[in-house]
Amino acid sequence: MEEIVVEQGLFERVDRQAPRLLARSPSFQEEWQLDAESMILSFGDRPPGVRCPLAVFAYPLGNEHVTIARVADRLDGENSANGKPTSLFLFQVLPRDAYTHLFGDPFALAARLPQTWAAAGELPVCRLPAEPLPPRTVEEVRQVLRRIKGKPLSEDREPVEAEALTIDNAESPALLGGVQVLVDGGRLAFERPSAETGLIPALWLLLPYSTRNQLWPASFAFGNALGFDALVVPRAIGSEYNGYTSEEQAAVYPEGRYELNLQIAVESGDQRQLDALFERRSWLETWRLALTLLVGFTVLAILSRVLL
Repeated sequence: MEEIVVEQGLFERVDRQAPRLLARSPSFQEEWQLDAESMILSFGDRPPGVRCPLAVFAYPLGNEHVTIARVADRLDGENSANGKPTSLFLFQVLPRDAYTHLFGDPFALAARLPQTWAAAGELPVCRLPAEPLPPRTVEEVRQVLRRIKGKPLSEDREPVEAEALTIDNAESPALLGGVQVLVDGGRLAFERPSAETGLIPALWLLLPYSTRNQLWPASFAFGNALGFDALVVPRAIGSEYNGYTSEEQAAVYPEGRYELNLQIAVESGDQRQLDALFERRSWLETWRLALTLLVGFTVLAILSRVLL
């Protein structure tokens, strides 16, 4: 079976100091190292008292590669080095074509890749079978829409519920509205005081393939200098968030066709309709198709006049 090679690079950042490379796989390119160090700085400076047990984000590396990056507090001692808060960054790099055509979900992909936090010198190369992620089911989507605010998803993507689902604690209005925002070409910034690992992954599970393949999310970040399409941050204040939709705004976002049809498919248990929704064209693909048809008809009209 054909395999996808995934190169790795592990970095450390102590407080607000410059990032430091700890280990990398043999073919982890030097230009990737420079890009990774720039991303680490753009991930933001840690606000006082904010913890990051684990965050995942996806971002392009040049035109031909994508990185799935994991960020975590250093676990030794007091989560710090010499009394200073320390973050570890694990970058796992794969071809962009493979990511776009087979995956498109960095959170599901990260779950398939190993986490190597304690290493020095050389990291192993990871290998993935060149096959797409399993199709999403009605039951998976139904469980995500039952998610309670602030409750993580378990490994099988079901919400960990310690309380009954109510109108006040349900996260589905923000998830459904947020999905429609992204489908419409908008961007999202939700606020949480510390790393929230389940909200953006839940949102990504609801998106059509054509949309999520082209967007760059972060389950959590200290800031937004990288301009993610959807992210959770401690505070979404400043010019970095101009044009972004907040969680409160997403919850009351006007209902669109995609959001409505998603709810209908889930409520009726219609797997075929759900599959068709996930396979729909994005607005960008639709625009490109319309432009191609317009150019084609224009060329035909010119040729018909010339030939007559």
